[in-house]
Amino acid sequence: MDFVPRASLDRMAPDLVHQGVYAALLPLPLLDLGEFLEGKELLPSPLVAVDGVQDPRNLGALLRTCDAAGVQGVLLPKRRVAPLSPVCAKTSSGALFTIPLIRVGNLSQSLIYLRKQGYGVASLALGGSTAYRDPFPAPLVIVVGEEEKGVSRPVLQQSDWKVSLPMRGKVSSLNLSVALGIFLYAQSDDSC
Repeated sequence: MDFVPRASLDRMAPDLVHQGVYAALLPLPLLDLGEFLEGKELLPSPLVAVDGVQDPRNLGALLRTCDAAGVQGVLLPKRRVAPLSPVCAKTSSGALFTIPLIRVGNLSQSLIYLRKQGYGVASLALGGSTAYRDPFPAPLVIVVGEEEKGVSRPVLQQSDWKVSLPMRGKVSSLNLSVALGIFLYAQSDDSC
């Protein structure tokens, strides 16, 4: 442990409110999809796939939601996804370090592979035709898309269901982590 002037911390973490503490960590262990599934029985808790989420705060909030809801892992494509940065870590409230992160090359191809393994695929998409409260069979992969464009066309083509939430007010959409949280808890068999 080193004690350094506050100005040094400001230079190390220019985009963060660091509160006088900074830790350097080893790179996160990112799993391969085959490695993640190896020897694993199909579980009722879903996987979440991230398609094009660019804002590290949104990715961090999504990871926090996934951890809170008991998701078994998060699929992150090699490209077109926000970095696993200090901003993402802070927004995730530590969930970045608690939930299995699975690195995939091509998300569409990975979904094809998962479907062959028995998973269903539900994409959260504006204008979806499936009601979010309908029960979905397990095991399930839930796809969350980019902030502005949503789930990409190639990924939507691999989806068994396109799910949307009813928007009853004047805004047209919810933050992606909020929409995911509503869907995850609507699918939960926990009675609250």
